[in-house]
Amino acid sequence: MGTLVQWELFAQAGVGLSTDDEIASRGAIFIIVDDVAAERHRLQGLGIALGDDIAGDYSTLAQVRDPDGNMITFATVPSPPYPPAS
Repeated sequence: MGTLVQWELFAQAGVGLSTDDEIASRGAIFIIVDDVAAERHRLQGLGIALGDDIAGDYSTLAQVRDPDGNMITFATVPSPPYPPAS
């Protein structure tokens, strides 16, 4: 995403900054899962409906907003190679 800069701090977490109004004006969290379809099924059992799959450059994503409007994105494990930092 052209509006997002991310740093991987360690294998399980990182931080990102965005100028996109939809991300910057609210909270956003990315949760890495092995299987978005399995996570969708699990969450449906809890009454939480994920949006449609989004094919990203490095993984598959699905999103839902919490009651406060914060974006929660579930993503499969990213697969390199990543573009070089510029």
